[in-house]
Amino acid sequence: MWRRLLRRIDWILIVAVMVIMILGMLMIAGSTADSWRTILDSPFVRRQGAYGLAGLGLMVATMLVDYRHIRTFSRLLYAASLGMLVAVLMVGVEAGGATRWLPVGPLSFQPAEVARVLVLITLANQVCAVGSDSKRDYTWMDLFWSAVHVGVPAGLVVVQPDLGTALVFAAVLLGQLYIAGFSPWRLLAAAWTGLAAVVVLLLSHVRYGVDIPLLQPYMVNRLIAFVDPTADPTGAGYHLQQSVIAIGSGRVAGNGLFRGGGAQMHFLPEQHTDFIFSVLGEQLGMVGVSILLLSFIVVFLRMLSIIVGAADQYGAVLVGGVVAILFFRVVVNVGMTMGVMPITGLPLPFVSYGGSALMADLVSVGLVLNVGMRRHKILF
Repeated sequence: MWRRLLRRIDWILIVAVMVIMILGMLMIAGSTADSWRTILDSPFVRRQGAYGLAGLGLMVATMLVDYRHIRTFSRLLYAASLGMLVAVLMVGVEAGGATRWLPVGPLSFQPAEVARVLVLITLANQVCAVGSDSKRDYTWMDLFWSAVHVGVPAGLVVVQPDLGTALVFAAVLLGQLYIAGFSPWRLLAAAWTGLAAVVVLLLSHVRYGVDIPLLQPYMVNRLIAFVDPTADPTGAGYHLQQSVIAIGSGRVAGNGLFRGGGAQMHFLPEQHTDFIFSVLGEQLGMVGVSILLLSFIVVFLRMLSIIVGAADQYGAVLVGGVVAILFFRVVVNVGMTMGVMPITGLPLPFVSYGGSALMADLVSVGLVLNVGMRRHKILF
């Protein structure tokens, strides 16, 4: 049985993810070290390497446990996700004006990254219990309860505050409901209604000073900078302008690793995390950007093929949630560095520095491979 399961591992997906991770390590080195000789002197490179190895171990472990068995622990996993998010608000570590990290001995991790993986597992169980087990069509009430299921942890993430990660939960909701068979027109109507409500609230806050709970000043400034980056070139618009300059300076072949003013002269803020795509464009140019984006396209195509061939609805919805998370974050991160999306602070999957995000992403890939390995019955 195990031999047949191992034969069904999607090696193309694994190779594509590894290519992206290697590019990420190169860019972290290119933004935090001065040359090849000083790479290992960078604590960011050493830590990301350790995170990557640990994440690969978790990915393999996730592959080996039948995803249908994981489903039976949905209630426990959902309670664990809420517990971690509440704990970070009570005893979390504050940094940069936000409380997003939970200390565990000498280390710390970001519960929101773990929670998004747990929620996609538990939401898939809830959605499939309605549409598959009860043999009926989805209703508006099903959408409401699914939104509540996602909204509670998302609300706890917003309080931290971390609006970008909270939006990821919305992407999971829409992606999994669509794969499950919920009416796309109803999903579009719900999405546009939510977007319209957000726009109205923001306009009322900016123009009329209406107080909106949990809305931080930096969130409003980022939206203003997106609309007009030149309005505050040394403040909220600085990130965006430096990002566009860095990407443009790379041209076709780039300036070369460890070269470029944006990263090496530290003109580019958050260069090894939020704006690492800008470092890629500056140092490796269009060639490096094309390799990265083509690798992501391969990842998404392989995941979509696993959705089509999944053995059951739960497996398909589970993979659909992973695709929604990764696709949303790639589009938003790349878009914000190029000035076509507001700055949200979402990291680029498998590329940006960050242990919690990288390991959560690799666990998600393990779930996808898990479903792919069990897409056909094993005959004895």
